Amino acid sequence: MFDQDKLLNHLHREEDRRLGSHVLDKCEQVLKYHKTQATDFLNPYQIDIAIPLIEQIAEINFKKEGGYPQAERKRLVIFPEYLFPDLVEKQIKIYQLDGNFSFQKLSHRDFLGALMGLGLQRKVIGDILVHSDFAQIIVAAEIEDVIELKLDKVHQVPVDVKEITESEIVKPVQYEKEILTTVASMRLDSVASSGFGDSRSKMSRDIENEKVKLNWKIESDPAAEVEIGDLISVRGRGRVKVEAKRGISNKGRIKLTLKRLT
Repeated sequence: MFDQDKLLNHLHREEDRRLGSHVLDKCEQVLKYHKTQATDFLNPYQIDIAIPLIEQIAEINFKKEGGYPQAERKRLVIFPEYLFPDLVEKQIKIYQLDGNFSFQKLSHRDFLGALMGLGLQRKVIGDILVHSDFAQIIVAAEIEDVIELKLDKVHQVPVDVKEITESEIVKPVQYEKEILTTVASMRLDSVASSGFGDSRSKMSRDIENEKVKLNWKIESDPAAEVEIGDLISVRGRGRVKVEAKRGISNKGRIKLTLKRLT
């Protein structure tokens, strides 16, 4: 059919090879049984690994499904090339959760915790869009029974669950705080400490403890190089985008514009 080891030869990190194997297993199922398959929900870094693998295999096609074009987490739906993409069955479900959230402000973490408390793994959960009085969740189609039969509260707040369409998705407003700063170098610990307001030593510990992602990939090296356009995230604390360089200060430090995303 095709040589998995050969296709995965360029991937050296163990987690990247596991992802590649997952994607290629789905491709093999499509070729063998002529039925549509879907990957787990993938972040942009993972999608950049998966798509080139799929594109090397003849007689299959794919499309991305995340609920809305700007979704961060998406599934790759893989199907025989003779099928028309618009006629391939959707592999995601979208639900709105309504509840009395006025007395208790719930966060993304609360909704994710409620879903995982049902025994669900993160890989079957896509984007979670939190608003002041409702939330919308995008999940794998195969877990619809769990959502519809078992999800009845979030952090002790009762919720009503109803399925909605992609056209009913309400994208939350993303708030940005511009940070003008200077750094000694473009090391990850230096840039991240400026963006999140922590000491460099604390940020270095968080990086070494694998609490920090650079462009959606866990980075454990505090000295990793950061470039303009990169996205840095710290678990539970949001994200910082490296927006622009503004030259060199009188003391020889790099002047940066960062954007804190919440």
